[in-house]
Order: sequence, then C-alpha cells, then structure tokens
Amino acid sequence: STLVTPEPDHLPGYLRDVPQFKFKIGGTYGQTTHNILYTPEQLNSKIPYRVIEEVKFSEPLARSKPAREEGWSNTKLRGCMVPGYTGYVPKGQHFFGQRYAQACDNALKSFEADLIVKEKNEETLRMVPRRPLTPVSKANSYPVRPREFEYGTSPYRLPNDHNEKYFVSGYTGFVPQARQLLAKGYPVITHEALSIHQDVQDRVHGKAGTPPKLTRAKTAPPGAIYTRQSGLIPNYTGHVPAMKFKYGRTYGATTVNALNQSI
Repeated sequence: STLVTPEPDHLPGYLRDVPQFKFKIGGTYGQTTHNILYTPEQLNSKIPYRVIEEVKFSEPLARSKPAREEGWSNTKLRGCMVPGYTGYVPKGQHFFGQRYAQACDNALKSFEADLIVKEKNEETLRMVPRRPLTPVSKANSYPVRPREFEYGTSPYRLPNDHNEKYFVSGYTGFVPQARQLLAKGYPVITHEALSIHQDVQDRVHGKAGTPPKLTRAKTAPPGAIYTRQSGLIPNYTGHVPAMKFKYGRTYGATTVNALNQSI
C-alpha cells in the first residue's frame, strides 16, 4: 500500500541524527528516512548506522500476591510503567540513571520484597506464645480515696475548699466575680472567683427569710442649707460663700461648713 511507509524507517519525533536529512525535501518523515537508510552511500558506508531496535516490553510483573485488597497493588502499579505517570511509585526515589519503566520495575520489585519480609515477620510474631502478666504484689499499690462528689460535678456545686473547684484553661463561658482578679493562672482565678461567688450566694440566701432593716441617715434640720457636718450636692446653683477662693478638692468636701461655724 502506498499509504504505509515500508520498513525500515523512523517514526516522526525521532530525535537522533539522520545523515543528509536536512538536504531531503518534499517527502514525509517516514519516507525520507526510509530512502536515506537504503541509499547506496549509506549501505556502502563504513560508519555503523544502526536502526533503532524495537523495544519489547515485558508483561506485567508476576508478583506473589498481585491482588491485594488492602495493599498497594492496583491497575496502575504494574510492569511497563508509561513515562509521564505523575502518581506515587513506592521506593521510586531510590532508583535513578535508568529508563522510567525499568526504574519503576526495580522499585516495585524491591517494595514487594519488603512486603514479603514484613508479612513473614508478622507471622513469626503471631506464633510466639504469649505469657500472661502476673502482678508483682497482691495488694493494690495505688490506694483509691473515696470521692465525696462524682466525676463531672459542676464547680458551682463543690465546696470552696475542694481542689477541683475551678475551670480549666480555655473555658469561654462566663465566670462570676472573675473580672477583678488579675495576674494569676486561669484555674487559680476561677477558683477564687467561684469561692467569692459562693460566699455571696450564702449571704444572700441566709438573709432571705429575715425582714429588711432600714436605717436613715441623720439629716439637717429643715431650712438649713450650709451644714457643719456635710457638704452640698454637686451642681448646686446657689451661692456658696468664698467658694471662688477654694480649689483642689471636690465640691462636696469644699462646701462642708461653708459658713465656718464653730462645731
């Protein structure tokens, strides 16, 4: 057939040197290389010119267990690895200076050998008889103290002297009475805050049943503005004697005994 180039010839993409190829024009790459290989000059040339031998790839490697359900074997990792495969090849980084297919073949053989050794070691380990461990002493070396409260009890319900009445670091909830406690570890701050909160709650619940006692402060007699014992309320708009000559104190402290009456 005229559509098929007779052999021997080079396929398009062949990168090695072809004698006199640059002087041949008007034909396809295969036809041109075929004509060059059969020219009298090339046949009578003393320079050896070898046609690329056909590379025969072997069949996929015959491994001991090609179908591993839980292992590494699949349809991608096999013999005749195609160059350009970007997946992971076990132990492929240890083989270099070879063709990609040959390097992958050697890497998979080495990996398979390691798996076989590993399985033998595991089987040997399973065959070793296991002896039960005997206790050193019959008595319990770690005394267990009875707990007054169960695990998981809220710190709010624990007494103030309990060593677990705190929140662990990282707790993001609200802790009452904790804003004014500073410069301590979070467990210490929460322990003190919960103790203060518990004391406040005990005082509130202790006085819940008793009637409130109201005490009134002594007030000035009706009609008196400038008293001897207390000052005026800030924002008072009336006249205060000698107020403009006094400074450096609060309004209430300045207006105490504004009339300078003898006490």
